[in-house]
Amino acid sequence: MDKTALSTGYTFEFEDGTTCQMCLSFIRLKRLAGKNKALYERHQKVMMNGSKDELDTLTVLYAAYVCANIDTADLMSEDEFLEKCGSDRVVVNNALGALTNPKNRKASAEPSN
Repeated sequence: MDKTALSTGYTFEFEDGTTCQMCLSFIRLKRLAGKNKALYERHQKVMMNGSKDELDTLTVLYAAYVCANIDTADLMSEDEFLEKCGSDRVVVNNALGALTNPKNRKASAEPSN
């Protein structure tokens, strides 16, 4: 995973205690659009129009999972992902909030090169 995914990422904990990285950086979304246009379009519909269904939030999380792991050969299918998520709506909503409304980054004390 490149540093873009790490710097804008989120570690999501599934119901079984395992974790995965998620990311919605713009560069990763662009790559998603090229590799999985249907998922990208579903994600965009939710982000632009708001969720109309409880599963819409999971569409955004699945897109974030794929974005963070886009170069991984053995990605979970969407159904596998949903099954691992379980039914804890608080965990899902916290992840959604962290990914779509991240806290502002603080200025670094070190000058950038």
